[in-house]
Amino acid sequence: MKIGKTAIMMANERALGEKRVLIAGIGNRLMGDDGFGPSVIDLLEGVTLPSNVDARDFATAGLTVATELDKYDAVIFLDTINLMENPGELHAIDISEIGEIDDAMVKPRAGLHDVGLPGLLRLAQAMGTIPHRIILIGCEPKSITQSLDLSEEVRRATQSAVGMVINILSTLAEG
Repeated sequence: MKIGKTAIMMANERALGEKRVLIAGIGNRLMGDDGFGPSVIDLLEGVTLPSNVDARDFATAGLTVATELDKYDAVIFLDTINLMENPGELHAIDISEIGEIDDAMVKPRAGLHDVGLPGLLRLAQAMGTIPHRIILIGCEPKSITQSLDLSEEVRRATQSAVGMVINILSTLAEG
C-alpha cells in the first residue's frame, strides 16, 4: 500500500532544499536478521519520500557503495549492529559526530566485497567521497544464520526503523 505525501514530508522536502540524501540498506537477505537493512528499504517503498531522497538496497555491495557517496550531502545507513543489547533494539548513531564507527559494533564479514560499514567509510574518506552527515540506524540481530526470514524481534524493529528514518529526515531538514 502506497502512503501518500503528508504535510510533514512536503515541508521536509522544501526544507531539505537541494540537499541530497541517500538511505542505504546494507545486509544479506539470505542470512536471517542480516537482511534488516534491505527489509527496511522494502517498507520505505510504501512511503512517498522527497524527490531528493534516494532509498536503495545495497545488500552486500561492499566497497562499490563508496564510489556513489559523493552524490549526497547525507547518508542514512540501515544495518545490523552489535552492541550486545536485546535483539530488535534499534540505535541511531550520528557517525559524523563521533568521527568513526568501531569495527566491533558491526557484524563480521566474510568476503572482500563484504567489508562492512567501517571499511566502506574508511575507503570513502580516502577517496574524498564521504558525505557531510552519516547516520547509522542499527538493529541488534537475534540470529545471523542461513535463513530467508527475519526473527520476530527484528521484523518488528523494521517498522520502527521506518519511523526513525522519517524523523531523521525531519532533523536533516531543520539543520
